[in-house]
Amino acid sequence: MGERIGFLGPGLMGKGIIKNLLKEGFPVMVYAHREGLNLDDLIQAGATVTRSLRELGAANTRVCLCVPSSKEVEAVVCGADGLLGSMKLGAVLIDFSTSYPASTRMLYERLKEKQIAFLDAPMTGTPVHANAGELNLMIGGDKEIYDQCLPILQAIAKNIFYVGPTSHGNIVKLINNFLGQLTNAALAEILPLAAKAGVDIKALYDVVLVSGGNSRMFEGVVPAVCQRNFTVTFELRLAHKDMNYMSALGRELDAPLPLVNSLLTVLDLAKASGLGRENTNALVKMYEQILNVEVRWKM
Repeated sequence: MGERIGFLGPGLMGKGIIKNLLKEGFPVMVYAHREGLNLDDLIQAGATVTRSLRELGAANTRVCLCVPSSKEVEAVVCGADGLLGSMKLGAVLIDFSTSYPASTRMLYERLKEKQIAFLDAPMTGTPVHANAGELNLMIGGDKEIYDQCLPILQAIAKNIFYVGPTSHGNIVKLINNFLGQLTNAALAEILPLAAKAGVDIKALYDVVLVSGGNSRMFEGVVPAVCQRNFTVTFELRLAHKDMNYMSALGRELDAPLPLVNSLLTVLDLAKASGLGRENTNALVKMYEQILNVEVRWKM
């Protein structure tokens, strides 16, 4: 393959992406975005590792980022020894992170001045989907650059959507996350109430499953909560970050977002309650504590 890929961010999602790129024959150089990450499995799979951000930029024609927020993206692109100063003319930076749209537009322009292309390529899915190469991607950026990078995207994703110019990938992702997290917050609020009232949660689940209140989030969250499965696939603090971005986007566009801001307040409370590093469905624990109940199936 002609493209050499640098990958910054071998975390929960990044590791699966890297392994699938390697399976498809892409040479991948990995840079750990935080201390303490074990990269032995990636090395065994064929990846090389660098401790130099400058080398990551200089040695690869495509560089992928998978980090928590725009803060980290801006730091590795524009900071000291950042990718902006080391990537080659004609290279492409692909950001799989969920980033703030205004930051994405700024980076697009800064990189364009250096004749480096940029795609915002946020994803939906879990680490299981990442490992299976079955992520969903929504891509913003120049269409010709998207077309050039399609083989890379196809190596890691089941569904790939080109959604428009730069930052539109992140806007679509934030809207999707809002819709999902709004449902999660509604379930966190209502399930403890049902338990407090003595309602059979399994009966409630069966009714909603065939009714208008059903959704993919409902189908996943209710059984997980009732089985006390809070395995981390998406940390609550990251959902909070995304809703913070969504709220800021509303102010930027003079668009009233009362439900977004209400959800952000709920997530503020959850973070203050110590749930930030837990999975998003652990939001229910905040209401369980208030009502002194635990949501479970009746056996």
